[in-house]
Amino acid sequence: MIRAAVSWRCPALVVAILLTVGAALDAQSTSPSTQTVNVEGRAMRVWTAGLDHRQSGRPVVVLEAGAGEGLETWKPVFGEIAQIAPVLAYDRRGLGGSDPDSVKPTLRRVAQSLHALLKQLKVAPPYVLVGHSWGGLLIRAYFDQHIEDVAGLVFVDAMSALGPTRAEMAGTAGPEERQKILEPPALPQIPADTPAGLRAEYEVVGSEMVNDYPEARSLRIPRGVPIAVVLAAPPGRVKSSGGASSMLGENRLAELALTSPKGLFVAAGHVGHLVHRDDPQLVRTLIEHVLKHAETRPAK
Repeated sequence: MIRAAVSWRCPALVVAILLTVGAALDAQSTSPSTQTVNVEGRAMRVWTAGLDHRQSGRPVVVLEAGAGEGLETWKPVFGEIAQIAPVLAYDRRGLGGSDPDSVKPTLRRVAQSLHALLKQLKVAPPYVLVGHSWGGLLIRAYFDQHIEDVAGLVFVDAMSALGPTRAEMAGTAGPEERQKILEPPALPQIPADTPAGLRAEYEVVGSEMVNDYPEARSLRIPRGVPIAVVLAAPPGRVKSSGGASSMLGENRLAELALTSPKGLFVAAGHVGHLVHRDDPQLVRTLIEHVLKHAETRPAK
C-alpha cells in the first residue's frame, strides 16, 4: 500500500501533425462520443470511441478512474488509447453526469454496475481493464466477479491492498513501533456540501482505509492474464516512503505484474500520481503491451 496525504477535494514519439484529409478523419474517429445510458433505471454518462468498428473478439479497453474522479480525468490519454483499441470511460454512479446509486458503492457493487452498463451498451467481452488509484481496486473487483470477461489488467499508480495487514506488520515490529503501525490513518472530514453520490464513494474509500481494506483483501488475486503496472516514483516520494524497496514492498503490484503472463512493471520517476495526465504516452504503451499479449476470443 502506498501511504500518502489524502484530500477529498483532489479527486496525474513525437506527435506528427499530418495535414491531410485522411489524418483529419482518423482524428475524428479517436474523439470521444458522449452518451447517457439508462442502466437499471438510472442514468450513466459514457465516453466511447471505436466500438462501431470493433473486430470480433478484439478486447475493449475500459477505464476506471480514481476516487471522486469522473471520466474527464482520462481526457489527456483517451485519444491515444482510441488509436490502438476500442475504448470506454464512464462516470460511476453519483459522479459527474451519472445518477447516484440506491445502495452503498462498495467495490463489488461498482463492479456490478459496470457490468450492467456494458451489457446495456451491448459491449461484449473481452475487456482490458485500466484502473487508476482507487480504480485499481475496482478493476480487481470486476475481475473477482467476471474473471472470464477479462483479457488483461493495467494498474496506473493504483492502490493494491496486497501487502501485509497492519496487524501482520506490527507483529514483526519492536514495542515502540507496534502501536504506531496499528493506528489507522487519520482522514480529513468530508465537507458538508459534498454531493450525496460523491460523499457515498468517499465514505467507502475511508472505511476501507481505516479498517485496513477488508473488502479489497477479500478479492481474488488476479492470475492468468497479462498485467502491466506503472508506479509513480519521483525522488521526493521514494524518499518519503522509506526508499524504493520499502515503497515496492508495500505496494506489491510489481510482484503481481512480474509473475503474470507477459507482465510489465514500470517505476516512473518523472511522473506524479496522475500518471495518465503527466505522461499519456506511457499509459498508452502499457495498454498496448497488454493488448498485444491479451487473448482474443469470439464475441458473445
